[in-house]
Amino acid sequence: MKKKHFIFFTAVFLTGALLTAQEQASQTQLLPDTTTLLLSYVENDAELKNLTISAKKAQLSYKSTMIDTGFDVTLSSGTVTLQLNDDGSKLSAKPSVKAKLPAASNLSASAQTNLSRTDDDSKISDTSISIGVDIISSALLTNKITRLKAERSVAEAQRKIEKRAIAAEKEFYTELKKLLSSISSIISKQEKFYSDQIDFEAKKIQGYSQNSSTYRQAELKVKSDERDIQTAIHTLVYDTVVFYKKCGYDIQIDENVDLMSLVPSDIEALEPVDVTSLNKELYSEIESANWTYTINSLERKAKKTYSLSASGGYTFENSSTKSDTIDAGLTGTIGGLTLGAGVSFPVNEKQEESSKSSTGSTSSSSKSSLSPTYTFTATLSPNTFRKNSITKEQNALTEEQELLSIASAEANYQTKVVELQQKLDNLLWEKESAEKNLTMYEDLERDMANLYKQGYVSENDYLSSKNNLNSNIIKKISNLIDLIIYNDDVISNFVREEFQVN
Repeated sequence: MKKKHFIFFTAVFLTGALLTAQEQASQTQLLPDTTTLLLSYVENDAELKNLTISAKKAQLSYKSTMIDTGFDVTLSSGTVTLQLNDDGSKLSAKPSVKAKLPAASNLSASAQTNLSRTDDDSKISDTSISIGVDIISSALLTNKITRLKAERSVAEAQRKIEKRAIAAEKEFYTELKKLLSSISSIISKQEKFYSDQIDFEAKKIQGYSQNSSTYRQAELKVKSDERDIQTAIHTLVYDTVVFYKKCGYDIQIDENVDLMSLVPSDIEALEPVDVTSLNKELYSEIESANWTYTINSLERKAKKTYSLSASGGYTFENSSTKSDTIDAGLTGTIGGLTLGAGVSFPVNEKQEESSKSSTGSTSSSSKSSLSPTYTFTATLSPNTFRKNSITKEQNALTEEQELLSIASAEANYQTKVVELQQKLDNLLWEKESAEKNLTMYEDLERDMANLYKQGYVSENDYLSSKNNLNSNIIKKISNLIDLIIYNDDVISNFVREEFQVN
């Protein structure tokens, strides 16, 4: 049954054009078959259409998230300055390029330089290339959480479509069953009319005068029954026309229509879904509670109170040291304390130019060795330590609440299983009873038809037996509809598949 439902959902959305053509071709039919009506009813459901659009938007949001959390490159020209004066022109810029790959421990690379150009000269300085990576960081886990939430949004949007399709099917059969109940009610009124008519005829035979209270009361009962039947038929016609309009069909029904022609004869006898055969973990409330606990646990884990990152690079013509340098650095955080250290190693030596003294003597050139440059930073925020302690306690309480929600969902599952099993037992008992009664009334109607033809029973007696048969036919069909609605109830409490958190 479950498989059938989801095949049905797929058919609804993949055969829209075909259904439209079928609808146009079926306009000449008075009463389309139940399956066609159901498909058209679901296809015309406004809420389902809106949820389909929402699912497409969720898919686009997911694609956007994948871009945001994937490989990223940024190119920049920096500030470009152009100076024009009488001595000539000067152009300067600070172009840069940055690349980042969050999935690889927040790996990043960048390059930048200073460009300066005049009419007579061009100069490039402070050209650097650097690479950074997180040694201890929550960036990788945070990136994963962002992707999981986006995937979950898509999955939940699709689940809403599936649940709405089930709900629309349930609404269709519920409205159809109401029409059958109206027909059954009319049949009961007709049965009362036949009984009162027999009583009225008996009063005539007994010789009561038309002015007697007994005669008049019997006559009023018959007339009142006729009015009740006419009113009920008028209401039934109205409700039936409105129902078919919801299904996308415009029909006309005469109030003298044979009531049983409005009773569908193509309702399938479906096997009821055994709720215990479905995966407990796919029970909607349990699955949702487990997802909330899992994603929140990942977020709590991602919010580390410590981190460590490293960087390294090479700078050409470092303006600080007047030489090329190899640069390296470490940055770490522990609670409210942030520490940073860096070093730049010169890779060549500064050549001192020879100079001539005022006396005319010339000094020899020499090389002076450059020393490494070290940098240190430290930041302390005492309140951060205090707030981290509070956050830890809050997280423990939140986790306890989430575990309680899971336990509550499992308890609700057990209750729902018992409820659905009891409901199914009643439906199966009603089905067996309806089948037995139908067989009995079929035999009775057949016998009464023969007796009526032979003149042994009155027309009203025969019509009464026929009404009893029709009433039990409607009960059987209503029971089949109840089983379909039951299956919808069962399936609507479960999701199709478990959301995987890899």
